[in-house]
Amino acid sequence: MIVFLRKKEYIRRMSFIKYVTLILLGLGPSYGDKESWGERSARMEVIATAIDDAAAQATCSDKYATSSCEKLWPKDKKSLALLLVTKGFFESRFAKNVHEGHCLDYECDSYKGSDGSIRHRARSPWQIQRTGLVNAEEYALMNSATLESTTMSAVVATRYLSNGMKACKTIHGAMAIYGGATSCTWPGVNARESFYKTLFAKTDEQLAAAAEDQKVRLESRFKSQVNDDKK
Repeated sequence: MIVFLRKKEYIRRMSFIKYVTLILLGLGPSYGDKESWGERSARMEVIATAIDDAAAQATCSDKYATSSCEKLWPKDKKSLALLLVTKGFFESRFAKNVHEGHCLDYECDSYKGSDGSIRHRARSPWQIQRTGLVNAEEYALMNSATLESTTMSAVVATRYLSNGMKACKTIHGAMAIYGGATSCTWPGVNARESFYKTLFAKTDEQLAAAAEDQKVRLESRFKSQVNDDKK
């Protein structure tokens, strides 16, 4: 769990995973999430670890900084990591049930199978569908909140984003292509681009304050949910 310290010294020394975890904890949880702050902190750290690894792979940085690494993302690791945060938040709000592979009937691009059962095309917080950019083995793995599954989902999401960046050369375009648009200037991602830019501009102190605020809100909501369940 993240410990929120006000000391600038600590914030400067924060690892990248803790930095991304702090961002995730500052975001409003999905309405249906029923998890304590400790549970949410642990789950957000799994997502942050997956994002850290996927972004490092795609940028050939950190442990992937080798001569054999093929760089997919032309910008730096931070730009991709925050884009993964943005996409995951807008696609699923990192909802617990979606992350764990338990989509509700109306979620995850649902459809009715030939037997009448509800099935889902999209998986993971990044709502990945089975296309030419993801093979059957990868798609099958993206079905739980484990680190392995979440990392695979983040890796595939970077593949989609990198494909969009290659085609459009802009963050806006990368998000547009990810969303299925045929134009690099699709206005449907304007809100997402603004969100992304806001994340980039926030100081570490602002991120820590946002996370602490969400902690108070979530603990109060979780207490109410527990009391309601007892009735």
